[in-house]
Amino acid sequence: MVSVTRFLCVPLCLLCVFVVSASANPPIASYVYPAGGQRGTTVPVRVGGLFLHEKCRFALDGKGLAASPVLTRTKPIWFEGPVLPLPDSQQAEDYPADMAGSVAIAKDAAPDPRRGWVFTSQGGAGGLVFVVGDLPEVIEKEVDGDSIPERITLPVTANGRIFPRDNLDLWEFDADAGQTVTASLVAKSLNSPLAPRLEILDTAGHVLAENMIHPVTGADESVRLTAPAKGKYRVRVGDARGQGGQAHIYRLTVTAAAVPDFAFPLKVAPDGLTDVVAKADVVPAPAALNGKLVKPGAADEWRVGLKKGGRYTLDLQARRADSPLCGVVTVLDATGKELARAEAADPSADPTLAFQPPADGVYTVRVAERFRGRGGPNFAYRLRVTDGTGTSPPGFRLSVQFDTRQGQTDAVTVLRGGTVKVKVNVDRMGGFAGPVEVSAADLPKGVAAKPVTIAANQTAGELTIQADATAAVTTVPLAITGTAAVGPVLLSVTGAAAVEVKTLRVPAVVPGTRFLPDTRVLHLAVGVPTPFKIVDEYVMTSAPRGEVYRRKYRVERETGFDGPIEVRLADRQARHLQGVTGPVLVVPAAATDVEYPATLPPWMELGRTCRVCVMAVGKVKDADGTEHTVSFSSTGQNQQMIVVVGPGRLDLSLDRLTVRAEPGGEVRVSLKVARARDLTGPVKVEVLIPEHWKGVSADVVTVPADTQAGELVVRFAAGEAGPFNMPLTVRATLATPASAVTAEAKLEVVGR
Repeated sequence: MVSVTRFLCVPLCLLCVFVVSASANPPIASYVYPAGGQRGTTVPVRVGGLFLHEKCRFALDGKGLAASPVLTRTKPIWFEGPVLPLPDSQQAEDYPADMAGSVAIAKDAAPDPRRGWVFTSQGGAGGLVFVVGDLPEVIEKEVDGDSIPERITLPVTANGRIFPRDNLDLWEFDADAGQTVTASLVAKSLNSPLAPRLEILDTAGHVLAENMIHPVTGADESVRLTAPAKGKYRVRVGDARGQGGQAHIYRLTVTAAAVPDFAFPLKVAPDGLTDVVAKADVVPAPAALNGKLVKPGAADEWRVGLKKGGRYTLDLQARRADSPLCGVVTVLDATGKELARAEAADPSADPTLAFQPPADGVYTVRVAERFRGRGGPNFAYRLRVTDGTGTSPPGFRLSVQFDTRQGQTDAVTVLRGGTVKVKVNVDRMGGFAGPVEVSAADLPKGVAAKPVTIAANQTAGELTIQADATAAVTTVPLAITGTAAVGPVLLSVTGAAAVEVKTLRVPAVVPGTRFLPDTRVLHLAVGVPTPFKIVDEYVMTSAPRGEVYRRKYRVERETGFDGPIEVRLADRQARHLQGVTGPVLVVPAAATDVEYPATLPPWMELGRTCRVCVMAVGKVKDADGTEHTVSFSSTGQNQQMIVVVGPGRLDLSLDRLTVRAEPGGEVRVSLKVARARDLTGPVKVEVLIPEHWKGVSADVVTVPADTQAGELVVRFAAGEAGPFNMPLTVRATLATPASAVTAEAKLEVVGR
């Protein structure tokens, strides 16, 4: 077995607080596409993520789903998209690998969203969402270039993604005159970065309807149209910020059935409170007050009976239950004097107010909209009024807190020889203020977690999980429990009062979202540290576009590891790659030097600073003979290939920019190549025809070493040809002893 030492801290990628002392690349889950399927079907899926290598384990939560236990790397669907202008091209960017698998959905599976995870020998990651649906489903036929409308029959759920940047998807359907069609979309609810823009158009491209001001219940965005005439219409989906990428997935449901704009009372998880709608009488606490602010500037006032000494919590449920209300909660006394007020710092969150009445009496609780000009029938709310002094039994709720900004939830990774700290929150109820002991049970061999006590009146603590150097590399359910003595509890014993102090054990939950409920399913993955890394000193240089730039690295190996290592472009890059590509190189066993070649495309913008990161992947053999794939990747500038892009040494020009496609015909295009003084030799010129085009062909042309001109012949079939939704790429290549030198030009094709 390899002895593993510690090189550096792992990137912050899983929990709110991380203390991991060894070098590794725990997996990161980016998307599952399509993000759902109809009951009774089997769906092929692509799961995207970072550091998943050639295969990874995969799991979905809930009954009725049978997911591939192991995913294997497949050829990614990739579209480069437009050249990014500054400063967008300077932003860090992920390049997820596509892992192939399938999900079989039982006919009786509950139609709801499920959580998903991926696991490797270096850890686990959650954050995936897969939705079980009732309607027929279709998956976008992704092609490069301008959008091609896809036909759908209502009702339907269409699975798509906005990829690459500035991409637009078109879904075409038939509607009768006067028929109302609603298209509702979820993206954020799937942990997708898409900021959806929805429109309904006619076939001439006229926009007839846009995003509703407030989406229908259950949707992130929606659009609705009453068809003015019988005919074909299109739902257009895009990103409001002009972004796009592999992870920009969505589910679009289009139906002519009636879709309610909102739910009233709001649909929330049962909590045992009495729901009240009428405002006429005095409402005794605890209770749940249900209302809606129909007009802008309106406010609801409730008369609530409260007792002196009570520790009341007024918790507004609105934004988290699909209401657009940005609520403000105020408590007034009998004279109208304001005693307490709460509004969330973030308008997308709901406020919570703690209040202790100065005397017994009837108080006015006011619910208002934060912004005066907003209101409407869908501005609904549910205000929970609870008392922490004994009207509810003493107790607490335990939850695990993750850093959702890192896109990770419900999975914890600890490396051999390392530790991880899990932040645990305590929500106290019924006057309970005592200490809570937090512990973890059923940990795998070699893993320990010393119980930690959250002191009286404190709201959070950290549980430290530690793995020794020989801990089993595995994934297990992580059961975190809080134990506390709660009471006194008043009991009735044969008519007399008695007092009992109870020991209460509460399992920790992963907090839900407006789309996903709370869950007790939490995974602990034990991972293997990486016994090697790639190092070098800071180097910055210039290189011509259209050819290969090479950089030397040094491989540092820990004593005991001398196996071969693969070096490839990293899944996580310090900047957008701008079309840079690179091979998979194998560093032989025991070797310590590698020169990596990165190909700079001929269309890169001049003067750009290109920063390319590489990753190293190897296999570590365990004591029991099993092999674990491990990797090293860093976005530190010393590990980057930093190149200022200069002019290419080969140029290609065409005598026209556009040609017309005539069925059964051909077009001739004159071309010229220009070589730098230090370049000699013939130039091969070829037309790169998109995979989804039909009926188009072109011969390869060779421009001899002693000439500059040539002629391309592009032919079109007599039958179907096209679709001509993007330009043809004409590529010129001159081979040199060091590498190929390339240049490109674009040729638009116009159909009849």
